[in-house]
Amino acid sequence: MLDPSADDGASDRTTVETTDCCRPADPRISRYFDQRMRILAAAGEMPEMVDVSRGLLELLDDVAQERPTLLELGAGSGALSVALLERGAARADGVDLSAESVATARRRADAAGVGSRANFMVGDGARVALDQHDWVVLDRVICCYADADQLLRNSIGAAAKRYAFSVPYARGWRGLVNWLEFIAEGLIDRLRGQPCPSYLHDIGMIERKLAGAGFRRLRHATLGRWYAAVWTR
Repeated sequence: MLDPSADDGASDRTTVETTDCCRPADPRISRYFDQRMRILAAAGEMPEMVDVSRGLLELLDDVAQERPTLLELGAGSGALSVALLERGAARADGVDLSAESVATARRRADAAGVGSRANFMVGDGARVALDQHDWVVLDRVICCYADADQLLRNSIGAAAKRYAFSVPYARGWRGLVNWLEFIAEGLIDRLRGQPCPSYLHDIGMIERKLAGAGFRRLRHATLGRWYAAVWTR
């Protein structure tokens, strides 16, 4: 259950309720992003929205007409959720493994004037108990999980009307380049003492689960070596 009464102070972080259904996410991920957010915060900066997220945002360009309640798992620094709120989403709840990312997302929402309609919490999207929302969004987060099954099961079950996601390609030449890049980045991160694992998952597997839950693909796009799609029911 997401707690809308949580304040926006990084020093009093609330963690969403979890279940014991599966193994917790790799703790290296939260440590990596906590460190990154601390560095940016010390410089008075916030992460910019990346091109893949912009592409997924454009696939959700009817947000002003739909005015959905939104749940973003792996919300990071809140760039996508805040942009959707600015474009007309009724409310956004976000969950992320990184406490520093959550603190950044809260500051971003307040700075954009949408803080009263945003709630960001620390938690594992594969394990938190989720309320149902009109739209569920997973932008560049499925690739953080070695075993994505429980993340997909938990998040698909929370989507009432629409499910949107972006993932790196796992097959073809794009998949090969992504695989090589992930290996190289992993080696560099280990040398820096900040390992942050990434994984490639078959898009067909993800979309079969959505189809099995009664969704149909509404629109999709290739964004460089990434794939983004919006499914509806």
